[in-house]
Amino acid sequence: MKKILLILLVGCMSLMEVQAQENQTEKPAEKPAKQYLPKAGDWSVGVDVTPLLKYAATIFNRKEGDLNYLGGSPFTKYGRLSEMFDDDQKTLMPDVSIMGKYFLSDEFALRANIGLKVSSETKRFYVDDDKSQWENTLDEEKVVDRLRNRRSGVSIMLGGEYRKGQRRVQGVFGAGLLFAFMNDKVTCKYGNALTDVNQSPTVDGSMPSAVNGYRPLTRFNNGANCYLGLTGSAGVEWFMAPKVSLGAEVNLSLYYMLGKQTYLESEGYNEKTGRVEKRVDLVSPGDRGFYMATECLGGSLSLNFYF
Repeated sequence: MKKILLILLVGCMSLMEVQAQENQTEKPAEKPAKQYLPKAGDWSVGVDVTPLLKYAATIFNRKEGDLNYLGGSPFTKYGRLSEMFDDDQKTLMPDVSIMGKYFLSDEFALRANIGLKVSSETKRFYVDDDKSQWENTLDEEKVVDRLRNRRSGVSIMLGGEYRKGQRRVQGVFGAGLLFAFMNDKVTCKYGNALTDVNQSPTVDGSMPSAVNGYRPLTRFNNGANCYLGLTGSAGVEWFMAPKVSLGAEVNLSLYYMLGKQTYLESEGYNEKTGRVEKRVDLVSPGDRGFYMATECLGGSLSLNFYF
């Protein structure tokens, strides 16, 4: 009897051990938690999507000249293209469109922003054809006056940021040094030529005004206008997927502008010589000044990838 009980006891213990092993084998493994937030040693690349949104908006609400720009809105606004000949007109600074970051810790990161702006805008105006009207006063032929503005520039920001938050939404606070430069050139082309016979050709009223009888041809700088300054920002990032976020920022920037000399090439009829001549005049020694602005230098809306 003792032997039988011993055999049954050993058999039950063996069955219990096998059942325990089967239970452990059937138990599903726990999935590792998703890592949404960046950690020390991570890199990040972000793209400013504001220009893309503006481009999409112009498809449904198109305005003249809106689709000619690469790089977003200007830092300093400007008015009509003809106002580019005003001496007090401020030069533009491009939006920053690409951002890179390196995380020294979970909360602190180094970051660099770089922006590019290239624009070319041409205004066209119909005006009466002087030659045709001289031959026939009832003639309604038209020619075209053209006013073209070309701009190009680069901006760079180097700085750091601190972020706060352990969930999928983090507050982001940054500061940095800003450097930028911008160059622009305005060109006028007239449909009616200025000649010894036609000394005052018809010009559209939207074109820049003549100065001392000489109509403008080209306004240009002898170099790029430079900007140096400081910028601070505050914003939020929402991680819609692991290591992928949407960010929004507002900036406060203080910068100093160092403007280059501006020249104006023009043409007119010289009564003393009896000929049409061109001349180049220095119209501005170069602007200087401090500015403070809250426009979106670092990108008001960005898409960020961490790896």
